[in-house]
Amino acid sequence: MKRLTTLFLSLTLLLTLSVCGGGGNGGQSTEAPDLKKYYEDFMASLGADNQPAMMDLTEDGSREAIESFFPGLSACVDGARQAVVQTAAITSVACEFVLLELASEQDAEAAGAILQSRVDSQVGGGAFYPETALAWESAFVAVKGNVAALIVVQGDQDRAVEAFNALFA
Repeated sequence: MKRLTTLFLSLTLLLTLSVCGGGGNGGQSTEAPDLKKYYEDFMASLGADNQPAMMDLTEDGSREAIESFFPGLSACVDGARQAVVQTAAITSVACEFVLLELASEQDAEAAGAILQSRVDSQVGGGAFYPETALAWESAFVAVKGNVAALIVVQGDQDRAVEAFNALFA
């Protein structure tokens, strides 16, 4: 069963990879809010004592890390107008932000499918600490126009999602 699931996810990712970064006019693009500012403001709101150590996967040399966490997403990140890809430095903390403004809604949908695959992987056994697994069960994946997002914040999920949704109100 795991092999079939892995095969299905791999095929899905291959198809989405062929879509991401394809440019074209598939879907209207709109100007997105400042995604980095949202991330920085939210993290600051946690307070210095409550912020987990985060790794920025958009830095040079992080392409392999992106592919490890999110197979197929590096093509989307490479072509993104805005890209925030942050993950907790330790696996016992569920805290990930992937915020992408892409060229089109079609690209955002493809990226959203990849992000959902990440959630499914973590819920299906990738997150092995009990609190981490619970946090992944309430992970938020959304596509809003040409923006795709994955938000997981252990202990502050609702507030993070509410602040994200407010950007598009």
